[in-house]
Amino acid sequence: MSSHTTAFLTCAATAWTATGYKLAALRHDPHNQALWALTACIALPAFGFTLAVPEVYTAVNELLGIPNMASLLVYGCIVGYSVVALIMLMLWHLPAAEARRRGRRLLLFYAVVLVVMAALFRRTGATVEHPDDFDLVYGPNRMGGTFLLVYVSAFGYGLATAAWRGRQFATRVAHTAPDRPWLARGLKLVAVGSVIALGYCLGKAAFVFGAWHGARLVLLNEGATQCACAGAVVITAGLTLPSWGPRLTASTHRVNQIWTYLRLYPLWHAMYRAVPGIALDPPESRLADLLLLRDLDYRLYRRLVEIRDGRSALAPYMGPVVGGAERTARRYRLPVTAVEEALRIRSALHLLRCPRHRVDAPPPSGTTGPDLTGADDPAWLVQVARALDHLTVRAD
Repeated sequence: MSSHTTAFLTCAATAWTATGYKLAALRHDPHNQALWALTACIALPAFGFTLAVPEVYTAVNELLGIPNMASLLVYGCIVGYSVVALIMLMLWHLPAAEARRRGRRLLLFYAVVLVVMAALFRRTGATVEHPDDFDLVYGPNRMGGTFLLVYVSAFGYGLATAAWRGRQFATRVAHTAPDRPWLARGLKLVAVGSVIALGYCLGKAAFVFGAWHGARLVLLNEGATQCACAGAVVITAGLTLPSWGPRLTASTHRVNQIWTYLRLYPLWHAMYRAVPGIALDPPESRLADLLLLRDLDYRLYRRLVEIRDGRSALAPYMGPVVGGAERTARRYRLPVTAVEEALRIRSALHLLRCPRHRVDAPPPSGTTGPDLTGADDPAWLVQVARALDHLTVRAD
């Protein structure tokens, strides 16, 4: 399998997956014009990359009975994407009536470009099949090269406008709709992907002009294809980001919650051993504690409350930090305040382990003791737990 085939299959699979996702959304909102345009923006490149796969390319030509006809279909799909993308951006930004009016102009432009491309393609003399290197073989030909230049000019115009509009709309969304950050990010990705894909248009144009002047810029042509594939993946991600981005945020938040809950265990466990009364429903073991993640919001809340209650119970036994906190903080790359808190907690736990200091401390009644800076911050408590763990290991 050639590198081109691998790249085309990867892009096609990505685009078809996104298309299926959007088709499912259309079932629930079939009258949403912007959603139809978005789906077409993804489906047209999906068709194009699929047709560009050599085996599919050859099969389509045999079915239609016209050599290299798949090239015209591929390039028609790609130009169609750039036009529909502009219509989609207008539907997102402009009043519906104005967007439809401008959209009709763009569709007329697309129809003219297709007619010109078809006429030029017919005169290229491309009678021999070249599924892998159509541009290399027929680009140096005057008609073949003109066909490619019309194609990349129309495509490049659409990409440049999409890049400019995408960035412009992203800035506007960020200022006027701060509650929709994923839409702004998606528009920025569309702009970035469009700029990357512009490298394809520039590379193809340079290849054609070079070939007309006797230069065989094969590597430039190869690089242009890679720009097209990379740009397509980025654009597809940008077009679908407003849909799956919020889920990513929710998943990231849950992962952070799980990570915080687990990393607080050593601090909580040390306090629980010293003051068992702080625990409302203590787990029997560390493994049992892991199985409680199904009710994470409540469990994390309880863990933070119990750590604070444990700290309150230990407060009477906490003395000033004698020294060494800064050195330990530098060694383990921890905040000095977290190390100082861990030293005070370790000292208090040591006093409670001594029989002459042990007391049967009841669950705290709301007294929190001094120096509770950051005690309500889960991230800071995680640092305290890390510091306590390092200090305990070093002491052992």
